[in-house]
Amino acid sequence: MTGEHVDTFQASVERCLGSPSFIKDFYDRFTGTSAAIREKFRDTDFERQHRAMADSLHVMALAVQGGPDNLGRHAMKRLAERHKEMDISPAMYDVWLDCMLQTARTHDPQFSDAVERAWRETLAPAIETMRAGTPFAT
Repeated sequence: MTGEHVDTFQASVERCLGSPSFIKDFYDRFTGTSAAIREKFRDTDFERQHRAMADSLHVMALAVQGGPDNLGRHAMKRLAERHKEMDISPAMYDVWLDCMLQTARTHDPQFSDAVERAWRETLAPAIETMRAGTPFAT
């Protein structure tokens, strides 16, 4: 993982978060993909969830930088444990990534193939951690 990819990802995230509807649009897209995913969010406080998602995007960028003891990796381990308890199927993470990229594409006016690669490379270790429910993968 190059620092350039993380920087590109973080810049895109900031542009996306600058759009007031980015996270809402993501969750509308994501929960619209299946009844199973909708059910996972049935009792969700979306105002709180929106803040958590914005924070988690930053944490995922932090987690791919630095050594095994960085704060981002510790946060990802806790998040993976929580998601494991919620019985989220591994396939849902692929849907999550597709929906996140589609939403970023519509909210980041500078989105490009290079920006998409940065998103994929930055998010891949976190997604693998969530999917496996194990320590952070790099």
